[in-house]
Formats: sequence, structure tokens, C-alpha cells
Amino acid sequence: MARYTDQELGHAHESDGIEEYDNPLPDWWLGLFVVTVIFAAVYPIWFHGTEGHTQVAAYELEMAAAEVRWPQREALAALPTDPATIAAGEEIFLQTCASCHLADLTGKIGPNLIDDEWIHGGAGPDILKTISEGVAAKGMPAWGAILGPAKVEQVAAYVLSKQGSVPVPTPSEDPAEEVAEAPVPADGEQAEEVSEEIDAAALFQANCAVCHKPDMTGLVGPNLVDDEWIHGGELEQIENTITNGVLEKGMIAWGPTLGPEKVAALARYVHSKGETATE
Repeated sequence: MARYTDQELGHAHESDGIEEYDNPLPDWWLGLFVVTVIFAAVYPIWFHGTEGHTQVAAYELEMAAAEVRWPQREALAALPTDPATIAAGEEIFLQTCASCHLADLTGKIGPNLIDDEWIHGGAGPDILKTISEGVAAKGMPAWGAILGPAKVEQVAAYVLSKQGSVPVPTPSEDPAEEVAEAPVPADGEQAEEVSEEIDAAALFQANCAVCHKPDMTGLVGPNLVDDEWIHGGELEQIENTITNGVLEKGMIAWGPTLGPEKVAALARYVHSKGETATE
């Protein structure tokens, strides 16, 4: 076949002096086009029909490589169930978690941990993640940085061991209720101050003592009776700290739970016990 260049081949077109020629395509381009057509016909058969080259096989290979690279993921599937670990977890739970979930795990500020409803998952890895990372939007601090991996695992093992258990009834779940019923002096203003102080003390024991200890010398939370105040020791500053919390340090916001009157009484009580108190 003869090759022609810049020649009219029977149907040239002209527009405004510009002529259209019908020149043959280069041989290298035609050859490449033929190769791509053959490849397009063969590749789907090879990829989808040959064992070992499917998307399912590629997924399985990636998952196997992930298990080799992160072997701890398999270990998280099952928490320890030995009595020593569970006992240690119970002790930590009573010190750090009972103020929100109660000692019998039936829930107060935090949700019930012994029913069959789990907001963030009730499997071992789910519980570990919730304790470690917290749920800041709901006032659950991230305990991983505070307790460390070993203690977090112990607490998770304890919580998991109590799933489905029946709580032991207690005479009163809120010490403040019992104190409120106690007789107070009938001496007008003095009686009101005594009642308020007793109520604030009960609020502290019921909600704060787990982190700050009953004598306020500090445990998870800081010491409240020395002269060092991280967020300010003035009455207004203490009230603001109680109301808004310090989530990055595990201190939840008590304002929505207690209300302004109880927060104010609690702040006055804490302020009166510190070495910086002026009264």
C-alpha cells in the first residue's frame, strides 16, 4: 500500500482556505492500538478468572500481613479472667470509676455497666478502647494516660466479668439523701449554715472523694487542702473548675449534674478546707 503525505485522497474538504487531508496513521500508532485491544480482551479473563489474582485474594493477603505486623490485635480479643487480675481491677474501679458508675456498676452519672445495653460496645476490645480513650463529649475522661495499659486492662477485665450480674441492694446510694434528713439546729441562720455545710460535705463524699480521697489529700485528683491550686484557689475559680471540669486531666464537668446551687455549696466547702481559705 502506497503511503501518501499531504495529498487529497478523493474527499478533501476546504473551509476558509484551510484544506483537510486524509493521511494514513503512523505504523507505530496502529501497532500500539492493536496491542491495547488485545490486552483489553485478555486482562479481564486473567484478573477475574485466574486464582490468586482476585480482589478477595488481595484482601486476604493484606489482612494476613496486618496480623503479622500488629499481633497485639489478636490478644485484645480476650481479656484475662484470672481472679488476681479481676480483684486488682475491682480495686481500681472503686477508686476511679465508682463515683460515676457506682460501686455496684448500676450507673449514676455514667451508664449502667451490668445490663445488656452498651453504648460503645460491650466486647473486650470495645471496653478497653472506651476506658483508654474516654468519651469527652459525655464527660468520660481518657483513663489510658492516667492509669496506664496494665491497669486499664485490669479494669476492663473486671467490668467484663460483671456483665449480667445482679447488684446487691444498698440502704442508700446517695449519702447526701441521708444527711439531708438529719435534724439540724433550730437557731435560724446558724442552722441554715450547718445544714449547708453538712450537705456539701455529703456531696463531696458522694461525688468527689473517689478521686480526691475523703480527707481531700488527693488520689487521682490533686490535693485540695494544701496551698497549691492548679486552676486557682479563689472561691470563684473553684466554682468554675467544678462547674466546667478539666476533661484533659480526667475532671468531669459537674455543673450539668449537680446544678448551680449544689456546685456553689460544694465550692464553699472545698474553699473552706484549703490552706488558702481566709475564713
